[in-house]
Amino acid sequence: MKGRDTFTMAEIKELKQLFMQKDKADYNEQKSIRRKIREKGFYISDFPDFAKNMNSTDFRLLCISGRITITYKDKSMKSDDVAELLFNNNDNQSNEIRLGNNENLCSKNAEPQDNENFKEGLKPWVDEHSEILILGSFPSDVSLRERAYYQNKSKNSFWKLMHGLFGEGPDSKEFLMKHHIALWDCLAAVNRAGSLDSNISGGERPNNIPQLLESHPSIRRIVINGKSTARDYFDKYFYDLHNSSIKIIIVTSSSNANSIGFETKLEDWKKILK
Repeated sequence: MKGRDTFTMAEIKELKQLFMQKDKADYNEQKSIRRKIREKGFYISDFPDFAKNMNSTDFRLLCISGRITITYKDKSMKSDDVAELLFNNNDNQSNEIRLGNNENLCSKNAEPQDNENFKEGLKPWVDEHSEILILGSFPSDVSLRERAYYQNKSKNSFWKLMHGLFGEGPDSKEFLMKHHIALWDCLAAVNRAGSLDSNISGGERPNNIPQLLESHPSIRRIVINGKSTARDYFDKYFYDLHNSSIKIIIVTSSSNANSIGFETKLEDWKKILK
């Protein structure tokens, strides 16, 4: 890391203002503003998932997620109070960003939706007995059409893995509920042509996973389906959950695009039950 990841409240406010100026600046002006940001000890390159196009919303997300540490806070101050102090009504997006409410969180990719390729995901499969929440990135087009998870079975071994773990049964929500498994995705909406994650081209909106966990306290484990895309989105939007009481387990992707053999995948997935 070239710069720092710990800043005082005053420094955070100054950096926030610089990023808001950068949002509105042209290319030449942005170069000067980026230099001022570095002079404050903050290097955009330290956060490669946002790359050089980091904007003020991305910066707020880093603060909220805990990837940037804020010092000299009043010990009696709650995290919501800190968010209110940092992100007050000086800009139009302030009311959209609050701790524990990810419904309106935007990233640098949250561009205006592509009317042709904009897609909204599925509601969570969960009940009051769920103990394990399995998270993917975003449903395939087949799953969106069928309004059910992991329906492109020729290209994904999810249901085969579930039966390897729990025995024979239908590929259904009821089967998962019987075994206390909940399903959802990291993303609620995207711009995407086709089904490949690599075709996601913006319009990202994360699901409100913290709210789901709060309303279903029986969930004690989160399983991230895949060590690349799903994990990247989880870390981008829900990094603070790594520091919670919830156990985070990352498993080999159930996608058949992953060349690892089924038996090896199944052995890896068995750790979600431990």
